[in-house]
Amino acid sequence: MLKLSHLKRLGVFAVSAALVATMAGCSGGGDGISDTSQGTAATLNGKPIGEKPVTDYIADFRETAQLTDDDAWAQWMVSNGYTPESVREEVINFYADKLLLKQAGEEKGIKIEQSEIDEQLEQAKAMFEDEEKWKEALEQSGMTEEDYIEEVIRTNLLQQKLQDALASEEGNGASDDELLAYLQDSTALLDGAKRSSHILFNAEDRETAEQVLARIKSGELDFAEAAKQYSADSGSAADGGDVGWDVTSSFVTGYQSALTGLEKDQVSDLVESDYGIHIIKCTDVYNVPEGGINDLGQVPEEIVETVRTNMAASTGSTSFYSWYSEYRDAAELDINPMPEKLPYAVDLSQYEAATPEVTEDPGAADAAATEAPTDGTGQASTN
Repeated sequence: MLKLSHLKRLGVFAVSAALVATMAGCSGGGDGISDTSQGTAATLNGKPIGEKPVTDYIADFRETAQLTDDDAWAQWMVSNGYTPESVREEVINFYADKLLLKQAGEEKGIKIEQSEIDEQLEQAKAMFEDEEKWKEALEQSGMTEEDYIEEVIRTNLLQQKLQDALASEEGNGASDDELLAYLQDSTALLDGAKRSSHILFNAEDRETAEQVLARIKSGELDFAEAAKQYSADSGSAADGGDVGWDVTSSFVTGYQSALTGLEKDQVSDLVESDYGIHIIKCTDVYNVPEGGINDLGQVPEEIVETVRTNMAASTGSTSFYSWYSEYRDAAELDINPMPEKLPYAVDLSQYEAATPEVTEDPGAADAAATEAPTDGTGQASTN
């Protein structure tokens, strides 16, 4: 079964999966964590974590998970190995991590500009057909746009900037020799790589898409100019529809299948996907030279830089989490005793799981012991 932290983040993942976001947030902003109007739940390096935001967090979770009834809530805690005390402690630790991340950013002088937030927000919205679809996704996740900015965008930007700062301090990053070795090991993947541009139309605009396609194929309309004028993908439209190389991007199946069948400078027919209707043009094809790759200059610059960035990000991510673990261990987190009569502190005594009866057949008992619940993939469930 899902744990509290997992369920709490379900709503955010409903949005972030579509946005290809890397980190989920949660309700409860920075200043709200320190609301001590109902007492102090804990202190982190001398800074308070209020009892009210902890209680509100749990109430929000119960509502989202449809556990507002005390009976259902108690049964859920028992089934998932929780007590009211351990639920409270998990939420306190969640807020402690949020405060530590903010503290680390302040220590390293990191600032997040409004222009960076605006850019991230526009990229998020561009993944949806229109403003209404964006709002629907937010509503389904239980978030407002302000929540998304504070809890997803700001958190992602802060973590990335901390990671970059750490990488800069430690000189992380792949050397040219490491990069060349990686590319040499990837020749099978790189050979035949294709770069493409596309023009995206909303699903209901098929007639317009057909007209534009006919004008492009007749030579009446330049593909890049058509992308700037007609494409619903604002991110690529300004670049004539360019979406890069298929070996450095993840395209939906229909798009990739159509691109695979194109040679350089060829234009596809209309291609349907979950995003709408595409017209695709293959703008370049890379073939590994005979004798293999012996120099970075033999590989398209865009591929080289993407691989370099990904290798640095992988190294930087590992270093960041190692650093953060040490940073977290060095913090002083003092959790205060749990107050009485909190709304989520229901009595669990009548819900405790009954002790299994001992069978008289040792063989049957051994067999029962091996039949652990599975997660649907044949693997024993650990939740």
